Amino acid sequence: MKTLKFIVFTLLIGALGTNVSAQRYGKDSVQCILNIQGYETEYRSKNYDAALPQWREVLKICPQASENVYIRGLTMMRYLIDKTTDPALKEARIDSLLMLYDKRIEYFNVKDKTELLHNKAKEIQNYRPDNHKAIYEAYKVVVNKDIDLMATAKLMLSARELYEKKELSQEDFTNIYTEMSDIAELQVKAAPDDTVKIALKAAVESAFLTTDAADCENLVKVLDERFKTNRDNEETVKMVVNLLSQKDCTDTELYYEAVESYNKLNPSPNASYSLARVYYSKKDMEKAMQFFKEATETETDAVNKSKYFYEFGSLFLKEGKRNDAISYAKRAIAAYPKNGRAYLLLGTAYAGLSGCGDDEVGKRAIFWIAVDQFIKAKQMDPGIAAEANKSINTYSQHFPTVDDAFFLNILDGQEYKVQCGPVNETTIVRTKK
Repeated sequence: MKTLKFIVFTLLIGALGTNVSAQRYGKDSVQCILNIQGYETEYRSKNYDAALPQWREVLKICPQASENVYIRGLTMMRYLIDKTTDPALKEARIDSLLMLYDKRIEYFNVKDKTELLHNKAKEIQNYRPDNHKAIYEAYKVVVNKDIDLMATAKLMLSARELYEKKELSQEDFTNIYTEMSDIAELQVKAAPDDTVKIALKAAVESAFLTTDAADCENLVKVLDERFKTNRDNEETVKMVVNLLSQKDCTDTELYYEAVESYNKLNPSPNASYSLARVYYSKKDMEKAMQFFKEATETETDAVNKSKYFYEFGSLFLKEGKRNDAISYAKRAIAAYPKNGRAYLLLGTAYAGLSGCGDDEVGKRAIFWIAVDQFIKAKQMDPGIAAEANKSINTYSQHFPTVDDAFFLNILDGQEYKVQCGPVNETTIVRTKK
């Protein structure tokens, strides 16, 4: 055995040189080399249990011997972890697995350190999925504009978990989002047809926008600089407009500026409509109606045109302008008869009319007309049936009673003409049961 050791040692010294050998193989070079040969033989046979003792000796006496010691060590440590049932021992072995990444970087001139750290982050997420802080810290050191966008999304998701647990401040969470969103935007811009990147970018956006950190004040702070430096970039401006709209931040100065920029960059019915809403919120009705007219006259899509009329009618209803709300609801229905929400709007506006009729039936007949609209709403759009039924139940409570109708010689099922302000319609008598 001693002769074999001597031969191996002599051959290696001759091939590598004394200084190199001492540095790589340590003081006990022969033992190091024999352990390497021993564990590699077992490793190739996938006999990891037999390979591990000698592999550990290599780490102990000559950790700089070969980069393969760390590469192959990952496979063997995963094998050990997966078969370990004792929680404490399993955690210790996970620590050992992660240590291999650090030691490999320490001892070797790794060409792609970022990729190696990225793989380490994946290991943490795989073995410690609930340790969001560790996942966050691991991905934070590797994410950049060239890294796989999946890492960016994972960092953002772990940051959200920390924010929701109050382990990350709103400011830090916002800063992370801003950085990750910029990276995602650059990558999607470079590959606009890559559906995976588009989905990952959406995940980054959602991780921020679905939290209370994305209030209007904070959102404006996040988007303001991006808008100012890209006000001539159509995609950026569109993104700012859409995000502020989604979060109902349309009364901010940034939204006004972004919508106007968007309309200049890409004149369209939708941009005109957005401007109409901007000026409506600023109480500039002249300009609001100017852009609203422009939007509805240039829009060729019936669904969109109906939507514009419906949404403006809803704005009027909120302000108590019922006649205007009724007018716009009817125009929405005329543009697209299957717009169930337009019928809901029309029914709600009808139900608020007052001063109609001279008797109890006449005063309450407007609720028949309102309920008629709610019934049509769910017929046109079954998706809003629950909402329509709720309105039907609410306003049916205001129908005339059987006694009210009886004393006026009016019976259920009869036709009844309702005239009340803008309403001039025939309906069917229904009494409150």
